[in-house]
Amino acid sequence: MSAQDHFIASSTEGSVAPSSASTSTKPSSTISAKPFVIRNNRTYINEPTLLYPLPVDLAELHRQSLRTLMLFQVFGGPTTAPEFSNKPPSSVLEVGCGSAFWSMMCHRYFAQHGHSSISFTGLDIVPLVGTGLDQNWKPDKDMKWRFVQHDMRRTPWPLPDNEFDLIMVKDMTMCLSTFMRDPNTLFEEYLRMLKPGGVLEFWESDHSIRMLRPHVTKPSVMPAPDSDSDSDDSSEDEGSVAKLGAYVMTNNTPLSAPLNPFLVEYNSWVTKGLDALGVSAVPCTLIGPYLLQEAETLMELRSKRLAIPLSEIRWEREGVGGVVTKDGKSYIDSMKRKGKSADSKGGGKGLTASQAALRRTALETVVGMIQALEPVLRDASGKSQDEWDNWSGKMMNDLLREGGTSWGECLEVGAWSARKKLSSSTS
Repeated sequence: MSAQDHFIASSTEGSVAPSSASTSTKPSSTISAKPFVIRNNRTYINEPTLLYPLPVDLAELHRQSLRTLMLFQVFGGPTTAPEFSNKPPSSVLEVGCGSAFWSMMCHRYFAQHGHSSISFTGLDIVPLVGTGLDQNWKPDKDMKWRFVQHDMRRTPWPLPDNEFDLIMVKDMTMCLSTFMRDPNTLFEEYLRMLKPGGVLEFWESDHSIRMLRPHVTKPSVMPAPDSDSDSDDSSEDEGSVAKLGAYVMTNNTPLSAPLNPFLVEYNSWVTKGLDALGVSAVPCTLIGPYLLQEAETLMELRSKRLAIPLSEIRWEREGVGGVVTKDGKSYIDSMKRKGKSADSKGGGKGLTASQAALRRTALETVVGMIQALEPVLRDASGKSQDEWDNWSGKMMNDLLREGGTSWGECLEVGAWSARKKLSSSTS
C-alpha cells in the first residue's frame, strides 16, 4: 500500500447528490465570467491582481488533501482546541475552503462521535468543487453546507457578526500574500464573525525546508508568553507524536539548513520567488506573533509545532549521536546488549509501516509543492524550460527514489488556536 493509499483509504470524496441543506451565495468577487485559465499545462485562477502562485487543478487539490489528511493524523483530529473535546462546535467557517476537504473531514469526524448537525460554511474567491454555484452540491451527503463566493481582499466579508464557534484558517498565507504582512484587517474580520468564547485556529506549513539534527527528545515545557516556536505539549503528547514518526518542536530543537543539494537550491529560489509576491517562506514563524498582537480580544493562545522528517533519518537508524534510549545509550549499544544484530543499513530500530507512510506522505506533498511552484521557481532561478525540466526530473529521482532526505530534512507544520474573550473586561 502506498503512502497515499494509507491515508486516503477512509477519506474518499463526498457525495454530489442534491440536498436542500446545501446553499450558495451569489458571487461577490472580481473574478470574470471565465474564472480559470490554463498556463504551463496547469489550471490557475483567472485574476491577474491575485498573486496566488499555486494552480487549482486536480493534481494540486489532491496534494492539498493529502497534506490535510496528514495534519489530521499528527494533530489528532480536525482541531487542536480542547474546547471541542466534549462539546463540538455548532457552526464552523473554513476560510479559503478550496475543495472543502477539511470541512468534509471535520464533519465526518464529529459525525462519527455522534454529532452530525454541525453547520459548515466555506468561503473562497471561486468554487473549486461541484459544478460552479450549484446549490445542490455539498462535500458530503448528509452535511449542512453553505458556500460563499467572495474575494477576501474586499472587506467586510458577506457573513454576519458573532456567527461561528470555530473559524479555521488553513494554508492561507499564499492566498493572502501581502495581507499577511499587515494582518490587522483580516483579524478584524475573523473576530467580528467569531462568537464570544469561539475559537480561531490556524494550520500552516513552512514552504522552505530545514534539517532536523540529532538530539534527545525531552518532555516539553510550557512556552514563554512571547514564544512563537514552542509547542504546548505534555510529555504524553510528545510520546504520541513520536509514535507517529514526527517530532515536537521547541525552542531547543536543533535545526539547520538542509544538506540535500536540490533542497538547498529550492530554498534559495522559493525564498526569493515568494518574497517578490509578498509571501513568507516561513509562515509558521509569523502566526504566533500575529495572535499575540490581539491579546486584548483573544485569550488562551495555544500552539503546536511539529517537524515531520521526509524519510527515515540516518541518525535515527544508526543511533549515532542522535536518538538515544532513556539510559543514555545509543540504539546500537542497546541492541547489542540484547543480542540483536544490526540491520544491513547500520543497525537501530526502523520505522513502523505507519511512520514510514506518514513521512512518505510529507515527502510527496513537498515534491508536489515544488512542482506546483514551477513558474515561481523557474523565474527565480533563471532557468529555461528545458533546464527546469532536467533539474526537476533529477530532483524527483533523488528525493523519491534515492533516499535524498536521509540527513534529516523535514517538513515543519504548526497549529495555533485562541478563544475570543467573552467581553472586553475578560482577563
